Amino acid sequence: MDDIVARPPPTTEQIAQRFEFAVKLGELARLWRGQIDRHLRPLDLSFLQWQTLTQLARADEYLVQKDLAAAVGMEGPTMVGVLDRLVERDLVKRRVAAHDRRANTVHLTDAGIEILRLAEVKLHELRDVLLADLSGEELDICIRVFGHVSVEARAFGPELAEAAVS
Repeated sequence: MDDIVARPPPTTEQIAQRFEFAVKLGELARLWRGQIDRHLRPLDLSFLQWQTLTQLARADEYLVQKDLAAAVGMEGPTMVGVLDRLVERDLVKRRVAAHDRRANTVHLTDAGIEILRLAEVKLHELRDVLLADLSGEELDICIRVFGHVSVEARAFGPELAEAAVS
């Protein structure tokens, strides 16, 4: 946090650029999520359900519900509802954690792996359309910029991270 104070104040141009960046990023996030929801609807899958399944598939080890909620970026009670719907469809299973009987680990089922595969086919098509005109270099720049902003947002303070989850 101290380095924020040590930075010179932004110029008028920087203020305008940062404002425009924030507006465009918010608009893009809303549109991107809406397109994902629309493309997953035929699979009866929501953005949050897809994110949950994706985090489970990417995890190196079994995730406890609390850690899964943090990885997806949602509150615990919201995660419970998402998992309830996924369990109901036999896409995931909960198991009592070996290290803590009060906690549950979450596991993808074969049906969960298959729906994730189908979802990825649909989302691959979406990405092909939305990102078709961007070069590899432009995508690399976007990935670096978004990664940097994500790191800064996480480091800014817990109150900011909690607000993003709500």
